[in-house]
Amino acid sequence: MPKVSVIIPTYNRNRFLRRAIESVLQQRYADFELIVVDDASSEPVQDIVRCFDDPRIRLIRHETNKGEAEARNTGILNASGEYIAFLDDDDEWLADKLALQVEKLETCPPKVGGIYTGYIVIDFSSGRELFTRIPFRKGDIYRDLLRRNVIAAPSTVLLRRVCFETAGLFDGSVYYGVDHDLFLRIAKHFHYDYLDVPLVKYHIHNGRMSDNPDIVVKGLNALSRRYARERGFLLNRTIMSDGYLDAGISYLAMNQRRKAGLMFLKSIRMNPFEWLSYYHLGISLIGDRHLHQLKRAKKRMLKRFSALP
Repeated sequence: MPKVSVIIPTYNRNRFLRRAIESVLQQRYADFELIVVDDASSEPVQDIVRCFDDPRIRLIRHETNKGEAEARNTGILNASGEYIAFLDDDDEWLADKLALQVEKLETCPPKVGGIYTGYIVIDFSSGRELFTRIPFRKGDIYRDLLRRNVIAAPSTVLLRRVCFETAGLFDGSVYYGVDHDLFLRIAKHFHYDYLDVPLVKYHIHNGRMSDNPDIVVKGLNALSRRYARERGFLLNRTIMSDGYLDAGISYLAMNQRRKAGLMFLKSIRMNPFEWLSYYHLGISLIGDRHLHQLKRAKKRMLKRFSALP
C-alpha cells in the first residue's frame, strides 16, 4: 500500500496534463500512487496516461461531467494512501515536494492535519515567473482562513486521510473556492504547518475557472452565507470586496455592464474605502470613453483654479 495518494482531476486540458504527470513521476519520493480523474473530457485523456506506462498511475473516468469537487472526491474515495496530495492539471511540482512534505508531516503531532508549501506564479504564455508566495501562518489558522485563503493553491497541500474522515469531502455546492471551504472545515479540527520554500509552479492562463465571473460570484455568495455568522468573518470583508471587484471587471470585459455594476456595488458595500470599485462603477454606468472625458475636464478645471490669484 503506497504512503501517498496523489490526485489529479482533469477536464479537457491535455495540453497541460502531460507536464503535470511528469512532475509527479519525477518526485524524489517514490512511495506513491497517482490517480488521474477524467471528468468526462472530450479529449483522449487515456492516450496521455498510457504513454507513461507506469504501474503507479490509475485512470478513473466520469461518464458525465461532475465538476471540480466531485472529481477530487472520486480520487479521495479511491485512494489507498495514508496521506493525500492534490495537483491541478495545469500546475506542476518541483522534485523535492513530496519528500520534504512527508518528512515534515511524519515529525508533526497528530493534531497537525496537513503541510502546505510556497509556490511560484508563472505566466503560461511567456513562461515568465511573476512572483513567489511563501507561507507565513501555521498552527491554528482557522481565523486566518476566515480572513483569506492563506494556503491558496490545493496543489501545495499534503493532508492526512483522517482530515477527510473528520471534516468531510469537497462540497460541490460552493462552486468556486471549494478548496478554501475544505481548508476551513479541516482547520476547525486540525492545525496546519508549512515549508517556507516554493515547491509548486502555479500557472496563470486563459480558461481558468477564476476567469468565469458567474462561477466566482456563486462561490463568493456561497462562502458568505456559510461563514457569515462566524466570529472574525467581518474581517474578511476586504477580501470579499476584492472578489466582487474582480468579478465586475470580468463582466466589463464581456460588455455585461449591468452585471458589472451590481458587482461593483457589492464590492463597495463590503469595503466602502476601495476607490477602484467607485472608478469601475462609473465606467459601468457611463462608459470608459465618457469617464475619461470627465477626468480630462476635471483636470482642466483644477488647472484653471490653481492659476487664480
